[in-house]
Amino acid sequence: MQTVTFANLWIDGRWQSNVSVRIDAGGAIVNLQPNHAPADAAVVRGLTLPGLADAHCHAFQRLLPAWTQQARSSSEDFWSWREAMYAAAAQLGAAELEAVAARCYLELLRGGYTEVAEFLYLHRLSGQPQGVLDADAAISRAATRAGIGLTLLPALYQYGDFGRVAPSSGQARFVRSAEQFLDDFAELQRRYPAAGGTSLGVAFHSLRAVELHTIEELSAELRRSPRCAALHIHVAEQPAEVEACRRHYGSTPVALLAERGLLDARWALIHAIHTDARELAQIAGSGASLVLCPTTEADLGDGCADAARFLEAGGHLAIGSDSNIVRHAFGELRQLEWALRLLRGRRNVLAAPSSPAVADRLYQEVLAGGWRALGRQRGGTLGTGARADFVTFDAAEGDWPQLPPEYYMSALVFGAEAAVARQVLVGGRWVIRDGRHAHEAEIDAAYRATLQRLRPALSAALARNKNG
Repeated sequence: MQTVTFANLWIDGRWQSNVSVRIDAGGAIVNLQPNHAPADAAVVRGLTLPGLADAHCHAFQRLLPAWTQQARSSSEDFWSWREAMYAAAAQLGAAELEAVAARCYLELLRGGYTEVAEFLYLHRLSGQPQGVLDADAAISRAATRAGIGLTLLPALYQYGDFGRVAPSSGQARFVRSAEQFLDDFAELQRRYPAAGGTSLGVAFHSLRAVELHTIEELSAELRRSPRCAALHIHVAEQPAEVEACRRHYGSTPVALLAERGLLDARWALIHAIHTDARELAQIAGSGASLVLCPTTEADLGDGCADAARFLEAGGHLAIGSDSNIVRHAFGELRQLEWALRLLRGRRNVLAAPSSPAVADRLYQEVLAGGWRALGRQRGGTLGTGARADFVTFDAAEGDWPQLPPEYYMSALVFGAEAAVARQVLVGGRWVIRDGRHAHEAEIDAAYRATLQRLRPALSAALARNKNG
């Protein structure tokens, strides 16, 4: 049992002072008591928030940001970026993936996340034969070293496009049969027992990569497993994808899933950018989550989902770091609001009559929505029995000490350049304390050595991609 006093803790949309939190040996909250600072309790100063769930992450893509910012053709878009991603994935063995993921996860912790959902379609690492399932071990070791909570979402990826198009050479290492996919999930349950702390769900890469009838059959079967907490899928990220789906199935991706009765509270739809009001209402009405990745969607030129309309419809919203161009939750919230301001030509688009502060409203939405998207209805709450996850930002961030409390969150999200968590508690265990992480030097050294080792191969692979 430990007791921690937070000088300023955000609880259900309100800042409260000197909140004493008792945490049991299993890392769960026993009780919270505002305006109570026991003499023997550690005091954490600054602004403390309940930790967020990063609902969509491809950790290996942390390699890519600098490598993909130079034009290699006269037409740069998501599809050209994807070829660069394939080239990078082909270079990764277990040691490289672990090093890159550990660095990514440490940065996510500093950016306000205490749980990450790894959408894992990189099943087989460099040099391994078809059928091997080994990437999860590197991801798990990286999450353990960083200290972040982990939800593994093994992804089914079968085809290169609608109509059972054969996968390209770059996609080959992602491919699994339906039988392998079910075997994979059974194997992951053995590797990661429920008591170990790693949560499990599944993902279907997209309607491009998996046929609809396969999604229907497998999702029905997987729902019977108590370990399958959530089902995720990429949808409607690109206009070309939407049009191809319409040609192949006679309907758009979201409408198709809704028409087939697939959407419910266990589903999370990633992106859903190119959707109309009816489709957004279908997602919201079904209870499914919408996971937006605003900085990745901006970097790839994907577009911007109409989050305002979705929230008006009562939808459950989450955020993800996706390609990890940015590893900070506030950066995602800021980008989401700013993109909508540019589109609509006005400010504070995501405010609501009951919540005029955009930052507070968005944090509350994605806090609940992120954990919901991972199948954890009570995740992110601060009630008795909830996991004790807290992130604290200090007095240097956003000039908040000079502001009234109702502006604290706005200071963090919109007023700070890049707020960095100085204290992070995950499941009652301190993983960052006074700005220090116990394994930071090792994580950083392994990451930089990996980049140096991969540099020649990445340069050559991307050059081939350019020439091709």
